[in-house]
Parts: sequence; structure tokens; C-alpha cells
Amino acid sequence: MNPSRFQYTWIAILLIIIGSSVHLGFNPLSIIDDADNSAVIIGELLEFDFSVWDKVLFSLIETLEMALIGSSIGFALSIPAALLAARNISPSYVSVIFRSLLGILWSMPPLLWAILLVVVVGLGPTAGIFAISLYIMGLSGKYLYEIYESQNVSAYDAMHVLGATRMQIAKFVTIPEALPHMGNQYLFLLSYSVRESSILGLVGAGGIGFYIIHHLESLNYGKAAPFILAILAVTLGMDYASTKLRKKLVHN
Repeated sequence: MNPSRFQYTWIAILLIIIGSSVHLGFNPLSIIDDADNSAVIIGELLEFDFSVWDKVLFSLIETLEMALIGSSIGFALSIPAALLAARNISPSYVSVIFRSLLGILWSMPPLLWAILLVVVVGLGPTAGIFAISLYIMGLSGKYLYEIYESQNVSAYDAMHVLGATRMQIAKFVTIPEALPHMGNQYLFLLSYSVRESSILGLVGAGGIGFYIIHHLESLNYGKAAPFILAILAVTLGMDYASTKLRKKLVHN
């Protein structure tokens, strides 16, 4: 029996993976070869030095505040931007412009935005908040305009027949129908922003990541461990809480 197109596709993917691994010099056995070093580092990480607990608490609160402010600004801006990007609501030339804008914002990860914004506004949480806001605006805007475009067409047609403007349709049909999805989306983005905010400190944009990289570079693994443990606990807690709240929103 001749190989099917499906089999040829998987063979091609496998060859690409092998070729990429050879090109990058990827050696999965290296983690075994370096097992002794890994064991030493893990052992030192497990020697928690809680003398830095005050900095852990301060940086954790700063990280949560950055995530809350950044994701809220980004999410609020994404609502009108998504209306302007939706093909069934805005004229095509407006839709193209705002789709491109949201695509640019979304395509750059928060860490890269933070690097650029540190240069513009300087070191500190302000750069981190702007970085989170821009990325969340792009990500949430893309999600929302797809929701707007998938809504019930008959409601739009009825409003058109009654002579409603685009703004009135958005106010009385589009946004009310999308509200349950918006609540769900905001909780997810808030949880996501906490994770992203925790690494922005690597480039000086505030948050707990600054202390983690500082202690790791100084080889003070015992002092880095409480910061890592704190961000793991908060991230898992946020994931659990947001999942519970999203389920309640869906069922209501």
C-alpha cells in the first residue's frame, strides 16, 4: 500500500525537526551529562534563605500591582479597538488599520516591549505596566473582534432596518452580547499578566524578576529560592481562582 498524503506530511515534519535539531546542535543527552551540576544547583536552591522575606513581599506586591494595572488598561483599550477592527461593524479601511495595529501589539511579547519601554521611560514598574498594557491590548483586541464578528447577524440586520447607527449597534447589541466573554477573558488575562510581570524585572522593568536574576547571577541560589517559590505559589493560586471564577461566569 502506498503511503498516504497524511503519512508523507508526518515524515516531512519529522525530517524538519531532525534537521532543525542538527542545525541548532541540540543534544538532549547533555542534561544527563550535566546531571552533577544540576544536582548541585537544585540542592542550593532547596537551601531557602528566608532572610530576604521583606523583599519577597515587597516585590510580589509590586508584581501583582503591575499585572492588575497593566492588564486593566490593556483590556479597557482593547474593547473600542476591537469594535473598530471588526469587519461587521467598521468600514473596511478602518478595520484594516486597527487589525494591523492589534496584530503588531500582539506579535511582540511583553519582554520585548519592556526592553523598548525601559529605554523610553527608564527603569522601574512604569515600563513594565506599559509593556503589559500594550501586549494585553493586542491579545484581547484580537480575541474580542473575533467574538464581535461571530455574533448573531439577524440582530445587526434588524438594527440596520430600524436606522440605527454603527455606534448604536455597538452599544445595544455588540457589547451586551459579548459581556460574558469579556468577563471570562479579563480573568484569564489577569492571571496571564501575573506570570508575564514576574519576568519583566529581568530587563529592569520592575517586579519580582529583578531580584531573581540578581541573586542567580550572584550565585546566591538560596536567596533566589524564596522569590521563585513566591511567584510559583501566587501564579498557581491565581490560576486556580480565575478558573473557578470563569466557571461561575459561564454557568451563570
